Amino acid sequence: MRASFRRSALMLLLTTCTLPGCSSESDPTPGDPPDSGVVDTDCPAPTGATVTHQGTLSAAETWSAASPHVITSDLQVNSAVTVEPCTVVGVEANRRIEVNPGASFVTQGTQAKPVRIQALDASKPWGEILVNANSSVHLTWTTLSGGGSPSLSDATIRVRAGAALPGNRPLFVDHVTIQDSRSPGILINGTAGFADGSTALTITGSGSEEQPQPLVVNPNALGTLPTGSYTGNREDSVFVSPDIASATISYLGGNATLRDLGVPYHVDGLTVGNHDTAATLTIEAGAELRFEPARTLRTYDSKSALIAAGTAQRPVVFTSAKATPVAGDWAGIRFDGHNPANRLESIRVRYAGGPCQCSGFGCNYLPDSFDVSSAILLLEEPSSPFIANSSIEDSAGHGILRGWRGTSAADFTATNTFARIAACTQTTPKSTEGTCPSDPPCPRAL
Repeated sequence: MRASFRRSALMLLLTTCTLPGCSSESDPTPGDPPDSGVVDTDCPAPTGATVTHQGTLSAAETWSAASPHVITSDLQVNSAVTVEPCTVVGVEANRRIEVNPGASFVTQGTQAKPVRIQALDASKPWGEILVNANSSVHLTWTTLSGGGSPSLSDATIRVRAGAALPGNRPLFVDHVTIQDSRSPGILINGTAGFADGSTALTITGSGSEEQPQPLVVNPNALGTLPTGSYTGNREDSVFVSPDIASATISYLGGNATLRDLGVPYHVDGLTVGNHDTAATLTIEAGAELRFEPARTLRTYDSKSALIAAGTAQRPVVFTSAKATPVAGDWAGIRFDGHNPANRLESIRVRYAGGPCQCSGFGCNYLPDSFDVSSAILLLEEPSSPFIANSSIEDSAGHGILRGWRGTSAADFTATNTFARIAACTQTTPKSTEGTCPSDPPCPRAL
């Protein structure tokens, strides 16, 4: 049910003036740079009594800008809620808006008439907008501030949308700003992602000590991330982890393009494809991926592919997530099968070569072991030397493991550079019969 309580006009003005951004004539609109000069001159002060929302909404509602709106308890949305331009919604501490299957929550802000959803008391963060599977949250020219209460939520907006492939896409954003979130601005778990056409997302002043990034996503959200600005947070990066994913689908299960969003990706391991699922991950020039200790970027088998094509000016960078990186921090880029579409060009791989948990591949083993840890591991014979114009640096093992059995002598030293490689720049593959030379070549680059 919905309860609507009317307060005096004086109380209305006092309430709205305690909301952050009340003096809107000097505030930039969402998505504009701080010095844009755009002001909210088209939003008049509301004149109606405050409308309070609580409990369960079972019938369609339109929230008018004529009155401020206050959420005083967790709000279950089971219908269609439309929020008109200029509307201000204040949320009490630790309260959430939960949008359930079949329901929708739509804000209709414009550049001159944005919608605001914010804490009633700036010192007491509100909770989250929880977006469930088969619901729809469509936010346009909207600012959300002072949310993400760490005692209640994992983010100001949390998408919880199941484990199907392809994933559900219930969240659309267009010129949305999330600021001063006490946890990440947005968390997308399961296999969910942003809806097509999402654009101009700004998250700033956000993140917690435990999860300092503005945007936290599962692998299947990677290809849906909108352009925008993700700076001014505790840690300016996009956190990607299988732990954010469904327990049954922790891998990338479809084709995706990882964009250069202007901040690095903080990667807690990533697998492209699965035994019954083909996927291709394409990484844009200029993107940087920073890996947690011992983690790997793995292409599961020959059905799946990895394409990272940088340029000399804007290489694709794969490196360590540590503040003070050293060789062997992470395990490297691993191809368990070869797909002719694989392409690594103008990339830079640094601080890899950590334990790969693999042995016996190729003919060059690390001292006193059968370990073949390398910055890049090729476990199946390639059709061509698909790594070119790239640099591999600071590996605790080999540079490139040629770990196949076969007749191919694909040479990766001619068009790539190596520096500070603990073992071979590239190893010697085994013959088709699985044999090795008595003294396999091991080119070096110290």
